[in-house]
Amino acid sequence: MINIEKPKTKTVRIRFLDTNKFDELQEAPLYLKKGDFIVIKSEKGEELVLTLGNAVPTEETQGKYQFVRKATKNDILVFDKYEDEAEKALDICREFAEKLGLKMNLLKAYIPLDRNKIIFYYTAEGRVDFRQLVRDLAKRLKIRIEMRQVGVRDGVQISGAIGVCGQQCCCSLFLDKFETVNVEMLEEQNLPPTPAKFTGICGRLMCCLSFERENYSIRKDLPEIDTLVEIEGKKLCVKGYDFIREVIYFTDEEGTTIEYSFDYLDKLGINRQSGCGSCGGCPANSLANINNDQEV
Repeated sequence: MINIEKPKTKTVRIRFLDTNKFDELQEAPLYLKKGDFIVIKSEKGEELVLTLGNAVPTEETQGKYQFVRKATKNDILVFDKYEDEAEKALDICREFAEKLGLKMNLLKAYIPLDRNKIIFYYTAEGRVDFRQLVRDLAKRLKIRIEMRQVGVRDGVQISGAIGVCGQQCCCSLFLDKFETVNVEMLEEQNLPPTPAKFTGICGRLMCCLSFERENYSIRKDLPEIDTLVEIEGKKLCVKGYDFIREVIYFTDEEGTTIEYSFDYLDKLGINRQSGCGSCGGCPANSLANINNDQEV
């Protein structure tokens, strides 16, 4: 009979209360459940974090944090006390920074449970010489000072905001990490190439543009717009795609709109190589130009 040894620990998903970022804690006790506050040791010191549930361990998170204990009532009280102290320290920091003429947007101050330092998170367009600011703060607050510059998207994640969709910004709600978002994604998803319409609170292109990018990867296999293909003996011009319904719109020689599903075209073997292109030297291209002004 084979004895299977049960694991003594597990990996849990946690959320940091200062930055609203997510991560995984390995070697956590089995009794932890979603909603539990726990104390861990990180590079910032002892921190109070929220448990979000079980997670799958990864090499990236191995050994990053150490479980200390399940949070006690006193840990919660100390955390709340330090939050109030940090808020007052943030006001002092803003006052000093303004007097020194520093161009920085101070977001949050944070004191770990072991009170080994106070961390000030800020955004800025470039590097900030905050040496005098740190000296002034240390003299006033009597604690070690650490200044951390973060990106504008991290800033929204820390502060929280409501997006143009009317919902809480994805970065402060569930995003693990920030994916690269660029203007090419607008074209891929048949969106108008106007970045201003798709700019988030942070001033960058909205993170949600990357959520459905894989759904549009099929576009590289579809015949190009304004190319001519032959389907069931008819010459048709490609006029547009509908990736939600998974259909392509065509127009025939009379200008009538016809649609076919992606699956049907795939069965027929019609793909990007099926079109004749737009060389300008064949009748097919002339048909494409005639139909080019017709909207679907």
